[in-house]
Amino acid sequence: MGKEMAPTAQVDIVLVQHLLNYWDGRGVDMDQLWRVLDIDPQLPLPRWVLTDRVADAYDFVARELNDSLLAFDLGIYMAERDMPLQRLLRCAQSLKKGIEALIPYVYLSTGSLRYQINAVQNGAVTISVERHPERHVSPLQLAAAVVIMAGVCRNALGASYDLGDLCMHLPESEVSDRKRAEELTNIAVNKTDGFYMLEISREAWERPGPDPQPVLFKSVQRELIRQDQRFREHLELYTELKDILEMCLIRRNVTQEGVADQLGISVRNLQRRLRALGTTYQNLLDEARQGLSMKLICEGDMPLYEVAYKVGYTEPSAFYKAFRRWTGSTPGDYRQAYLSAISAISVEDE
Repeated sequence: MGKEMAPTAQVDIVLVQHLLNYWDGRGVDMDQLWRVLDIDPQLPLPRWVLTDRVADAYDFVARELNDSLLAFDLGIYMAERDMPLQRLLRCAQSLKKGIEALIPYVYLSTGSLRYQINAVQNGAVTISVERHPERHVSPLQLAAAVVIMAGVCRNALGASYDLGDLCMHLPESEVSDRKRAEELTNIAVNKTDGFYMLEISREAWERPGPDPQPVLFKSVQRELIRQDQRFREHLELYTELKDILEMCLIRRNVTQEGVADQLGISVRNLQRRLRALGTTYQNLLDEARQGLSMKLICEGDMPLYEVAYKVGYTEPSAFYKAFRRWTGSTPGDYRQAYLSAISAISVEDE
């Protein structure tokens, strides 16, 4: 079993491809959506996509479709795809065995979200959906994550499924029509005051699966372990490159030759590594500029024009334009919001 990882800054392209297929089928403006994801559809798809961009895509789709049942429809669609989550639960001895085996690897396809199994209470097991506190997460994304897990569990239970087996707990803002949501999913829905959770009856949690396949179960586990190993290698290289680029930005030497020299490799080798990461040097440089900008803005009182200079912009106006593209906010508003949040936390701790 792999060690559980916290939500990550990137998400597997396989999940994104399924989302894109669904959104395309719903008539979403795909040209605009590609721009939100910062993906060129004319080029090979990257192996991983930034989770913040995926969250932005969820927000864009929620605004464009304006469908109160979108999370439920999308969740059931995703629950029926052929991915490790579905395969593992389908061939597990029980939901308990399948979900416990899956939890350490869910981060591969959820990015800034993770599922957490909670202690058994009132004869039921609860699985909460938790967000990364420092990353943007769409409400649609959170609600759909609950519905996906519920739909996969419902499908795994097969003919033995009963309406009392599962209940989705979602914020009232996500459940405008409870009856229609239950009819669409065939799963009970309960309104909450803000949390996202799936409740599974203790009996359903331990009930033998309709078609347990131990050999296939082990095969899917090995597949997840291999994906986990590949992602860790990817993340190590990705993180190393971004750290080096941040140092190069501070030194004002962001040529590919300078970065390759820091790694002790040739420019050609650097380009091969970038291709393996599914990104370009310019995209990685842009991400490094964004990360360094946020650090400098939040960790001190450096004037904003100096922050712009530090991250490689000769004109503050170009920096402000880029920052708004990254965050949807101006650098000044972003700093003020950060300071206000820190101040509020300090007051709570007193």
